Amino acid sequence: MSGDVSVILPARGDSAHLRHALSSALACPETAEVLLVADRDGLDPAVLADPRVRAVARTAPGVSAARNAGIAAARGRYLAFLDDDDVWLPGHLERALELARRRPDAVLVGCDAFLWDDPTPDGSAEPPADPTGLPRHSPDVPGGVLTLRRLLLGNPVTTPSVVLVREHLDESDRFDPALDHMEDYDLWLRLARDRRLIYDARPGLIVRRRQGSASRDWRRMAEGSLRVLERFRAAGLPEAALTEAEWRARLGALWHDLAYACLVEDDLATARGALGHAIRHRPLRVKNWAYAALGVLPAALRRRVLARGRRLTSGNRRGGPA
Repeated sequence: MSGDVSVILPARGDSAHLRHALSSALACPETAEVLLVADRDGLDPAVLADPRVRAVARTAPGVSAARNAGIAAARGRYLAFLDDDDVWLPGHLERALELARRRPDAVLVGCDAFLWDDPTPDGSAEPPADPTGLPRHSPDVPGGVLTLRRLLLGNPVTTPSVVLVREHLDESDRFDPALDHMEDYDLWLRLARDRRLIYDARPGLIVRRRQGSASRDWRRMAEGSLRVLERFRAAGLPEAALTEAEWRARLGALWHDLAYACLVEDDLATARGALGHAIRHRPLRVKNWAYAALGVLPAALRRRVLARGRRLTSGNRRGGPA
């Protein structure tokens, strides 16, 4: 199975973090090619020096279009995704392909990830050599089959952890360019309707969280998840997917997260609207009412309370809304 993986790596131009990501992909013997989907004029020729690296032109703006362009150009049996600011750990692809070999009906293999806050303004810091002390993305999710029901309750799969088995993909199995966030979640849900997804609880990568990165944009993550789930539900789901109470809890939690993110941004109008939805879905959740109270405090006091709350919850597994 070695040397049969096409790595799809959208890039926004040359950078130190891109070179870290690229180096981690080329260090895997399973990598047959790395498809850098970027404006070639923005790349140092040295980045393309390895014969396994190919530049692929973007067909349209947006990460979905970039990944889809990489899929179209890929030659490998397996498609692996990597973001330009993340790094794979040694053995990541080896373990993914071993799981794919054990479950030949699987279309997707994903895994947990370590989360690392890069302190540099340009995302240029060297990733830690030993990430085991870092928080994890989904430490409570067990390994095994990842069902549609489990995905509807929460998405443990980060895109740079994913390896897709090309022979089990249809032409329609692409990232939706109409979604500007959580387009990966949308694809995993569509795949899980009628195919098998496998999850490895062992972290296989380091997700670099830096200024301006999507993994720190809680507002867009909550808005994107709500849009994906509401659209997915409207399309019709198997009866056993989620109960009505589970849907209320899941959507209520996302509205709660959106309200928190809007309070942090001082967008009180959107925060109040989100809290209205959160309270209707989960009227007994005390924090919903606490956030409503925050919305009437003077701005300076509200910011101090929110900053204190972020410090108290900064050690949680994702460092997001409390």
